[in-house]
Amino acid sequence: GLSCRWNPIEARHGEIVSIIAIPGASRDLRGFQFLASDIIALAGRQERDGHPVPVNGPDYSLLPAGLDIEARATAPAGRRWLTKLWVMFLMTLTAVTDRYGWTIGSFDPKIYKRDVASNSDFRKFDDGLKMTIDVDADVLQRIEDRLKQAEEAGICNYGLHRQKSALMTCLVASPLQRDHLHFIDGAAGGYAVAAASLKAKVPV
Repeated sequence: GLSCRWNPIEARHGEIVSIIAIPGASRDLRGFQFLASDIIALAGRQERDGHPVPVNGPDYSLLPAGLDIEARATAPAGRRWLTKLWVMFLMTLTAVTDRYGWTIGSFDPKIYKRDVASNSDFRKFDDGLKMTIDVDADVLQRIEDRLKQAEEAGICNYGLHRQKSALMTCLVASPLQRDHLHFIDGAAGGYAVAAASLKAKVPV
């Protein structure tokens, strides 16, 4: 199911930046494709192309930041405390086994964390470019300069929001399967704030 059992992921390089860019008034789709390629290439100067999650995955949390949200989503009001206790027990058990390199049956917490890192969706390109990345000040400045240049040329409109950490929401059918999905957003508004900034620029 949908859950969030990880604490916010702190920026390792400088700031977590949520970006939304869409084609601008010129409708120059080729120019927009070049822009998207440039932004991705600039982010690629950072470790893991700016991916906010370390290659070995995030750290397990004994008291997940999303514990209340998960309890409200999965249990009736009178039984939420049981859900919280169960999640805390599972996370404690997982953290201990990870710390000592143990496994729980066929579940290996270290492999699971690496899968989390590789299965995390931090960048997508459909009607536009949407990404949450961990970048240093120099790379961020270059990205902003490129976006501003493209916006002034009518190639794109964009919204950008900076924050100190990222959040992960997880879609996990079973921790024993390796096809679980994880969605990355900024922890202090992220895409929502970037979208509001973008909306202010684009006539409705």
